[in-house]
Amino acid sequence: MGCCENMSPERKHAVCRKMLCSGMILVMALIIMLGILIVKPAIYGRAFKPTTCTVVSSEYEDNVDCSCGRNCYTQMPCLVVMVTYEDRKNVTATGMLHDDEGELDQWSMCSYHSCSRSGQLNYDAVSRFEQNYGQVGETYSCFYNPGKENEVLLRKDYDNMVIFHVMFWPSLLLAVLIAITCVICAKYKCWLNEDDSPPSNYSRFGVPA
Repeated sequence: MGCCENMSPERKHAVCRKMLCSGMILVMALIIMLGILIVKPAIYGRAFKPTTCTVVSSEYEDNVDCSCGRNCYTQMPCLVVMVTYEDRKNVTATGMLHDDEGELDQWSMCSYHSCSRSGQLNYDAVSRFEQNYGQVGETYSCFYNPGKENEVLLRKDYDNMVIFHVMFWPSLLLAVLIAITCVICAKYKCWLNEDDSPPSNYSRFGVPA
């Protein structure tokens, strides 16, 4: 016997509607969250072009506050690495280095960020980045923004396939959820209003009359 067999038609109606609304809200919230955290910086990063960067300065600004989870706040050192590069016209420009697209989108004031509960771990992580990519005179491959010469990325983490997968699978999940919910609602006639529901042998509380 199914889990809903003992429910009154009115109760089945309410449960099905809640299932549909809750599922759609959760999946749509997931799509929006992924769009903000991944798709937005990924699309912005597509404009960046490859070049070669040379470090001209590496300095620490004041520590910045960051959230390391629910009810968790800590500080991290803010490292600013400035580099020079040549654009497509072979003109030398200066920009601020950022680790990747997400770093630029979320922490544009710093070149790198680490936001764990331990302030020492944050300092160690930023220091490693400085040792690897913040030594004056060091040269390495990077990406610059032709529209904003002061924006430079060390690497690009997202490509067109990432954007496709991030949007396709949640959208497919939403479509499957809607299809499953429609099948369930068809079985239990969820779309019927209470006035249209067939006579029931159950009270409004689901108890046999």
